[in-house]
Amino acid sequence: MSGIPDIINSKIVGTEWDALWQDAGALPEAKLLVITAPYSPGSAEAVQLQKMMQACGLEPKDHYVVQLQSWELKAWHSLRDVVKPEAVLVLGISPRQLGISVQFYLYAPNRFNDTIWIAAPSLSDMEQQPDAKKQLWQLGLKPVFVDKTVSLP
Repeated sequence: MSGIPDIINSKIVGTEWDALWQDAGALPEAKLLVITAPYSPGSAEAVQLQKMMQACGLEPKDHYVVQLQSWELKAWHSLRDVVKPEAVLVLGISPRQLGISVQFYLYAPNRFNDTIWIAAPSLSDMEQQPDAKKQLWQLGLKPVFVDKTVSLP
């Protein structure tokens, strides 16, 4: 029976997915979890994110930032269990990188896993696309954090 594959020796899940089973480690609890593409401290992207958080009325203790490379994976369930966010802002990050299979509306609040999610392009992309930044503010951040027309869990 040489035509039957040997399932035991078949590569089913590659080692690159091991990150989705790892513990997130010791992270602070925060109202908002920001998951973003990497940026340098003091860069235009860092300043832009800081201004966004200030406009939302969030103190540094109210949000926690996780930076992921485009190839890097981080388990959502592990982040959720440690950070316990009420909202998640994903900037230039694919849900696949978090081990979740979901498609979010861009810029607008989405309810997923008892959490409000807001997805948008990366900070560097928004620097070059003022309309994207404006949509993120008007459709997502302002209704959730300022006007509070979208209630957090």
